[in-house]
Amino acid sequence: MSTLNVLIIISALISAVLAFSSNKTTRAIMDEWKERTKKEHPECLKSTGVKEEYANKYWESVEMVDDENLKCYLWCVFNGFKLINNDGSANEELVVQYIDRLTTEIVDFCTAKVDTKTDKCERAYEMIYCCTRYKHTYV
Repeated sequence: MSTLNVLIIISALISAVLAFSSNKTTRAIMDEWKERTKKEHPECLKSTGVKEEYANKYWESVEMVDDENLKCYLWCVFNGFKLINNDGSANEELVVQYIDRLTTEIVDFCTAKVDTKTDKCERAYEMIYCCTRYKHTYV
């Protein structure tokens, strides 16, 4: 293999690694998702009856109040984006592809932790809680 081919391969590998590492701040990531949610899934706020204060705490500081309506709000939002399945489990491929900082390792770890949960809202909430706190991913 020529030196040029080796350099091209190394360059491609470095580009691939950099493409999957996020330089965005937690605040920027959460602000983007909050805006997307407002535009694409405003129905979740009303249909779940979550207090807007609780939803805002999640989007502004990743604070997750132990509230049934918040749990169902998070399920509704992430199910709407196809990141959480109907049963509350994660759609691993899409989660890793679309959510900054989340990796297969994190999703696999958290899936194992919440696998016994049967309520879709509880399962989604626990999955999100685990993913955002795994090795201080977001919090």
